[in-house]
Amino acid sequence: MQTRSLNWIKISSVCTAIVLLPILTGCGLSQAKHSSRWNTDLAYVHDITPITFHYDHGVLAGSYPEGEQTVDLEFDDVCAKLGHVCLCGAGGFRVAGKAAAALGNDNTPLKRDEFILISSRDHTVSDVIAFVLGCVRRKDVDRCSYFIDDSITALRREYHYYIAYEPTETAVHVVYRKHLLIGHEKMDELWKIETSFDRDPQSVSADDVNRYRKAMRKMVEDVLLGKVPNLITVEPVPYCDFTRLLDIAKNSPAG
Repeated sequence: MQTRSLNWIKISSVCTAIVLLPILTGCGLSQAKHSSRWNTDLAYVHDITPITFHYDHGVLAGSYPEGEQTVDLEFDDVCAKLGHVCLCGAGGFRVAGKAAAALGNDNTPLKRDEFILISSRDHTVSDVIAFVLGCVRRKDVDRCSYFIDDSITALRREYHYYIAYEPTETAVHVVYRKHLLIGHEKMDELWKIETSFDRDPQSVSADDVNRYRKAMRKMVEDVLLGKVPNLITVEPVPYCDFTRLLDIAKNSPAG
């Protein structure tokens, strides 16, 4: 009987190992896949400080671990949504982070779906800001929290965002001066490479591809790490002024 018991233990151990092996291997593959999602030159994106939010429905649904009521939204989440690491994603994430920091406080986590965004331009940067802050566009303007108002005066490659946090009735005006990164002339050159590649990848030389990649990687890093002075500025706006702008945005053709 003892020999049979020992044999059974051995067989059980082998069976358990066989069952667990795919699970453990799967976990290893998952971790490896996550760590190698982007080019090794971009590994630092996982170290960018996340933005912490609270979401009531997350508590209701039991989404958070026991005793926790917040979730971190990382820059890597933005990259995964866009499908790549890019300047628009970096700019949108930084603008959203700076706005959240200015509108929040250290004691109460901000609720992700309680922001309103008005952008001077309909572009990917503002889409990223909306994604991070939980702003949505709806056909019914009264249910919309993401607006485009192209009547806002803005210089070339200078983008304006008015962002409000409804629970505290506070608002900020954020300006993103993208041209300060490398200047209009060099950005025009990169844009030409990008549009040519979109039309026909074979029409772009290897040298131009490498030049584009090198410039983009540097700009993304400069944006995320705040290396360029006055690239993104944030100023408080009286809430009554924001609501006035919101009324205009709701009636804007681009809104």
